Amino acid sequence: MNKIISKKQFSERVFCFDIEAPLIAQSRKAGNFVIVRVDKNGERMPLTIADADIEKGTIKLVVQQVGLSSTKLCNLNVGDEVADIVGPLGNPTHIENYGTVICAGGGVGVAPMLPIIRALKRAGNRVLSVLAGRNKDLIIMEDEVRASSEETIIMTDDGSYGEKGVVTVGIEKFIRQEHIDKAFAIGPPIMMKFCCLLTQQYGIPTDVSLNTIMVDGTGMCGACRLTIGGKTKFVCIDGPEFDGSLVNWDEMFKRMRTFKAVEVEEMDRYQEHLIISEHTEAKTSKLPEACSPTPPEVPLKAKERVKIPRVKMPELDPVYRATTRLEEVNQGLTVEMAMREAQRCLDCKQPSCVEGCPVNIDIPGFIKQIEKGKFIEAARILKHTSALPAVCGRVCPQEKQCESRCIHHKMNSEPVAIGYLERFAADYERESGQTILPEISASNGIKVAVVGSGPSGLSFAGDMVKKGFDVYVFEALHEIGGVLKYGIPEFRLPNHIVDVEIDNLRKLGVHFQTDVIIGKTISVKELKQRGFKGIFIGSGAGLPNFMGIPGENALNIMSSNEYLTRVNLMDAANPHTDTPINLGKKVIVVGGGNTAMDSCRTAKRLGAEVVLVYRRSESEMPARIEEVKHAKEEGITFMTLHNPREFLADEQGAVKAAVLDVMQLGEPDQSGRRSPEPTGQTITIECDQVIVAVGVSPNPLVPMSIEGLVLGRKNTIAVNEQMQSSLPGIYAGGDIVRGGATVILAMGDGRRAAASMSEQLIG
Repeated sequence: MNKIISKKQFSERVFCFDIEAPLIAQSRKAGNFVIVRVDKNGERMPLTIADADIEKGTIKLVVQQVGLSSTKLCNLNVGDEVADIVGPLGNPTHIENYGTVICAGGGVGVAPMLPIIRALKRAGNRVLSVLAGRNKDLIIMEDEVRASSEETIIMTDDGSYGEKGVVTVGIEKFIRQEHIDKAFAIGPPIMMKFCCLLTQQYGIPTDVSLNTIMVDGTGMCGACRLTIGGKTKFVCIDGPEFDGSLVNWDEMFKRMRTFKAVEVEEMDRYQEHLIISEHTEAKTSKLPEACSPTPPEVPLKAKERVKIPRVKMPELDPVYRATTRLEEVNQGLTVEMAMREAQRCLDCKQPSCVEGCPVNIDIPGFIKQIEKGKFIEAARILKHTSALPAVCGRVCPQEKQCESRCIHHKMNSEPVAIGYLERFAADYERESGQTILPEISASNGIKVAVVGSGPSGLSFAGDMVKKGFDVYVFEALHEIGGVLKYGIPEFRLPNHIVDVEIDNLRKLGVHFQTDVIIGKTISVKELKQRGFKGIFIGSGAGLPNFMGIPGENALNIMSSNEYLTRVNLMDAANPHTDTPINLGKKVIVVGGGNTAMDSCRTAKRLGAEVVLVYRRSESEMPARIEEVKHAKEEGITFMTLHNPREFLADEQGAVKAAVLDVMQLGEPDQSGRRSPEPTGQTITIECDQVIVAVGVSPNPLVPMSIEGLVLGRKNTIAVNEQMQSSLPGIYAGGDIVRGGATVILAMGDGRRAAASMSEQLIG
C-alpha cells in the first residue's frame, strides 16, 4: 500500500507523484488534502490532492522540495512506498454555477487548483485561469488547465514565458476584460494576500486555500489555528478554504515561521536523518516464579491484615527522572511487596471495590491469587474482564474509583493498593513470557467495525472478539492506541506496554487498520454496504479548547494536544526524527488536570523552567494526587488561584509574557467546586512558551458525517444506557459521548456497548 506508481519531474525542485491509495482516490473531492508521513521517523506533512484515478486506485501529489520532509519524499522513486497517507481531509471546495470565475494558481499551487478548475467547468462556469511562476520551469500542468478553461494567461516574473509580471497583473487583465463573479487563488500566502487585496477593490469574492503547519490534520492538535473574520478557526477542520478578505494574513505569515529556525537546523543535518535509527527496546525486569516467597500456611485474620501498612511504590529519584522522558517514574512492586500488599485484602463478602470499577473486575479474586503466589492466575482473572490491565494499573484513578470503596476506609486505614497490584499481575505475565489469552467463542461470521483505537474502542473490540465477532478497528492516526499513545508520556505509560496489550488483541483475532478516517476515507454508509452489521464509535474528544483571550494565537502558544502529540507520538524531541518542536526555556502550562501535569512534567524533562498556572486552589485540582506529588518533586512551580487574561508577544509575534488575574474562590459551581473569581489584581510573568491544557471537546469530524445521528452537547453523540445511538446498529462510548473522561470510564462504555450490541445482533 502507498506504493509510488509514477514519478515525474516538473522542474529542479518540483515533482509529481502518482501513489496507490484506493480508498482516498474514490472518496476525494476538489479541495481535499492528505497527510503524508514519508517514513517511520517522518513528520506529518499536508499535501493537497491534485488528481485521482479511481480505476487505478491512485492519487496525484505535486511536491516542491523545500524542507526536510518534502526533500525525503522527492528522493523516493517508483516502486518505493510511503509509510502513511491519510485522507481525504478538509472540506471540499464549494462548487456551484457562479457565472464567470477567475482561477489563479501560483507555482505548485496550480496542482490543487486543477481539480477546482475542472469542477467549476463541469458546473457550467466560464473559467478564466491565470498561471504564475518565477520562471518558465515553475509553470506546471499548463495543458491540463487549458483543457478546462475558456482562456488562460501565463505570467512569469522574469518574462521567460508568457507575459512578464506577477499573478495580479493577469487577474486584473481579466477583470478589465469582462464581469467577474467569483475568484479562487492558491499559491504562496503572500501571493494569495495580494490577489485578495486586488479583488476586494473590485468587490469580487475570493476564496483561498490555507495549507498551514499541521500535526494530525483532523483538528486534534490546534496547530493550524488562525484568526478568520475575527474568530479562531482550525484550518484542517473549518477549511482549508476561506474567504480571503477575512484572513488575518499577518498572523498567517508569523505562524508559518513558527519552526523556521528548527527546520533550517534539520536540513543542515539532512544526511543524518537518512540513517534509519534502531530503537532499542525498553528494559524490563524479569520476575521468575522461582523468586516467589512461600505464602503463609495459616490464613491471616482480619485484624492482622488491617495492621499491615500499605505498600509504597518504588520510584525513580526526582532529580534524575526529571532529565529522562522515556524511563517510567513508578518502578513497580517486587514479588515480596505485591504478596504482602495482597494480604491486606479482607476478601469482603460483598466487595464494594468491584462496584467502584467501571469494568467490574473481580478485584478480590485476582488479589487473592497474588497472595497465594499464583501471579499468572491473577492475570488470567484480570483479562477475563479487562482488555488493558497493564494500562489501567498505571493510569486509572483508582483512588477515586475502586480504592475509594475499599472497606479499609471504615477502619481508618489506607485502602488496598488495587492499582499497584493490577499493574504487578499484568507486568508479571508479560515479563514471564507466558501470554494469557482469554477464551473466545466460535466465530459467528458477523462483522463489526470500531471507529478509533483508544481505550473505549479497544475495550469494545476485546469483548466482541471474545464473543465470536469479526472485529475491525479503524484508526485515523498512524499508530494504534489513541490517547494512550499521543496523550500520555512514556514516563507514565511506556509505549511498549500499550503495544503488548494491542498485540494480545491481535492474537485474539482483532484486525487493525491505521490511516483511515471514518467519514472521510470511508463513510459509515459504505461500511454497512461492505457487510458490517454493527459500528462502535470511540473517536474521542480530540478538539482542544482554548481560552479565547487576547494574544492567544501568538507563536509558541499551543494546546496540550499538539505539544504532547509532537513529543509522544511524533517523538519530536528525538534528534533523529523529522517533526519540529520549539523547546521553551520558560514555560507556562495552564490547567490543573492530568494532561496539564503530563505537559508540565514533559516540558521539565526537555530542559525548561516550568510554571503551572491554575485558576482554583490545589485542593480543587482534578489531577490525580500522585501526579501532583510527582510534579512538585520534579521542580514544577505551582501558581494556583491565578488565571491568564492576556498574552503579550514580541516583534516576531512570539509569546514573551502572560498577564495573570489573581483569583479567589466564590460559591460552588455545578461540579461542586468553588468558582474562581478575579480579585481585580494582576501580575505579569515572562515566558517563551505556553501550553494550554484547559480541556477538550468532541471532534465533530465523525459525528457530523453520519446523516440522522442525534448529537448532544458540544457535538457529543447522544446514547442511551446501553450506549446505543439514535441510529440502529450504531453505538458509541468514551470521550465522544462523555466529552472528557478517564481511561477506565471509557473502557466501561466499551464493555457496555459490546454487551448490548452482541445481544442485539445474536440475542
